[in-house]
Amino acid sequence: MNILSYRQLSHQQRRLVHRLLQNNRFFPLSLSCQPTEHHQWTVWKEDQVSATLGFHVLEHSIQILNAAYTDLHAFRYLARHVHSEAIFLSPKHIDVQIIPPHDFGFVSTWTSLGYQLSSEQFRLIGLTHNRVPSVQFKPLTLRNRQLYLTIRNDATCDSEFLFPYDTLHLDYLVDQGALPYLVYDDKTIVGTILIEKHKQTVRLLEITCLPQLKHQGYGRRILDTFQTKLHKKNIFSFEVYCFSTHQDALRLYQPDAFCDIQVFSNWHRYSCEGALLTT
Repeated sequence: MNILSYRQLSHQQRRLVHRLLQNNRFFPLSLSCQPTEHHQWTVWKEDQVSATLGFHVLEHSIQILNAAYTDLHAFRYLARHVHSEAIFLSPKHIDVQIIPPHDFGFVSTWTSLGYQLSSEQFRLIGLTHNRVPSVQFKPLTLRNRQLYLTIRNDATCDSEFLFPYDTLHLDYLVDQGALPYLVYDDKTIVGTILIEKHKQTVRLLEITCLPQLKHQGYGRRILDTFQTKLHKKNIFSFEVYCFSTHQDALRLYQPDAFCDIQVFSNWHRYSCEGALLTT
């Protein structure tokens, strides 16, 4: 089997990779990433792409992304290659998201390489209500884009699963239909919110609050304002995603405001400290 990096592909081949990823896209936009030149690989059989896989490099860890395949054997072959590439960069650990959470192909592939379950991600269905908004949402513009990135990245710097955005990733999210907003309390910036609208579905992808303002009730106020705005547009439900390790967020999404909860994905982790490369 022939492994090619994304940067080696022709324009037509890249289009085939994008199509494969789109056909396998189960995840919310905030956890997706456009293939990168240096950290995305593919397996080809003749002129067809059989599997693709990449990763995003964080400060102390690596997050594997953009997994899609039509041939499980090819994907397992590629996963071993990408795992080796990630190990070479000497991270403390490597994380991979498995959607659906119990997909045998994905689970067996990563388990064979030494990955273990580290966190569940829940999908919740929220109900909207009609209250008085207490914060304001300001849409993303060219002038405030860098401010949005600074606020959002500062607010998520301690997260294990949310990686920092740069301008290219933010542009990609917007191109895919995401709606980023800065959040103000009067004239003071307190955080950000990221929303996705897909046909009749509204997804709350992310609420962030500046670290120095946490535990002051802003998360609840941002969520209340979001729900109120939807209610006034006659939208009565929405989706939101939350990790089992994010206890503050789970407390924010109180049971009386949500009608359903299900396990959406599982995150598996490979600990690199003291570990040898699986052969």
